[in-house]
Amino acid sequence: MIQRVQTIFLAIVAICMGVVCATPIWSKFSSINNDKISLNALSLEHTLGEANKAGNSTPAFYILGFAILAGLIAIFSILQFKNRKLQMLLGAINSMVIAIVLGVIFYFVFQLGKPAFEPNIDGQYGPGFYAGGIALLANMIANRFIRRDENLVRSADRMR
Repeated sequence: MIQRVQTIFLAIVAICMGVVCATPIWSKFSSINNDKISLNALSLEHTLGEANKAGNSTPAFYILGFAILAGLIAIFSILQFKNRKLQMLLGAINSMVIAIVLGVIFYFVFQLGKPAFEPNIDGQYGPGFYAGGIALLANMIANRFIRRDENLVRSADRMR
């Protein structure tokens, strides 16, 4: 049935992946020369100086692609409510995809963004960063409820 509790958590996963795609993930400002660097799902953009001259931009479309894939897997998993084994498989795959999204975000922040200027300043994490963590947690909780339903059905089959 589609009105089970894991449907709510899978919907949270899909919404959080949309938030990752649509909102800023990380940004850092320099107080000395007004440099700015920001990461969103499409690129890591570095703006130079007071005149806001465009600096370099590194494409980060991997984040967007994997976040969209994770959202689509979560929606497809909601629709597979009659096949709990497939739902558990999709949940495991989705956990790996969300982990890849978070891994790519950490790569861009710590390898490319943080050492760009003033490496002692950490920067600020945006809503897109936190949404990725919430999505991973919600996906794990949904998998736990799917597994619980499967165990309940198996125990009911044994009693017949």
